[in-house]
Amino acid sequence: MLEMIKVLTIAGSDSGGGAGIQADIKTIFTLGAYPLTVISALTAQNSQGVDSILKVPPDFVAAQMKSVISDMSPHATKTGMLLNASILKAVVRTVERYRLPLLVVDPVILSSTGKVLLESNAINMLREQLLPLATFVTPNLHEAEVLSGRKVGNLQEMVAAAKQIKEFGPDNVIITGGHLGEECIDILYNGKEVYRFGGPRIESEHTHGSGCVFSAALATFLAMGNNVRKGVEMANNFTRKAISKGSRVGKGPGSVQPPSNRDIEGERW
Repeated sequence: MLEMIKVLTIAGSDSGGGAGIQADIKTIFTLGAYPLTVISALTAQNSQGVDSILKVPPDFVAAQMKSVISDMSPHATKTGMLLNASILKAVVRTVERYRLPLLVVDPVILSSTGKVLLESNAINMLREQLLPLATFVTPNLHEAEVLSGRKVGNLQEMVAAAKQIKEFGPDNVIITGGHLGEECIDILYNGKEVYRFGGPRIESEHTHGSGCVFSAALATFLAMGNNVRKGVEMANNFTRKAISKGSRVGKGPGSVQPPSNRDIEGERW
């Protein structure tokens, strides 16, 4: 019997179900892998915003990671919301201890409604301690501005920011350009070449969770043995499908919906 592909996600819980650990689980499972989960924070949120955040003690974040990793050996790992420096440090130490392969870092800094999801005193630690361990870092335009310290509003600025972020040590930088304009272009920089992925803008306000879906899909496709460019292309296509199927579930903007097994049956990712 073939070994089940396992993908570990370390992220916050979204009580509205559209992003965070919930989006990761849906994505990983839909793509045919087994989701392993570590919860870094609990949020009280809905489609209109984040009302409250309860952090998980850093020692317990590490304990979750150690318990899962010691028994189930993930083929890839992704991080999402880490909230503060103490949780981030616990994650870094555990990743280093177990030498986790294929680490995808989604540098979640703000919610889509503007709530701070990574405290400012943790930004430098993210740059200096977590990014050097990353196979990929996947910032959106705002996150790329924070990480690079420069304005990011067009393709040329995306490339410049990617090169700046690459200097912090990740193997690959992907900047997602969902807010770029008429086109939704993601750029990949591997230290030598720049590649573009994407297509025309999908007109929808229901985009909550798109970054989580992209990074979880990327981690899963990599765990399945796809190379860098193919993994990014597949994650981009999968996320575009999820955005196109986004729907309203509350009074505010809705969430993306990862395509179901029925939707992707017969397609070659």
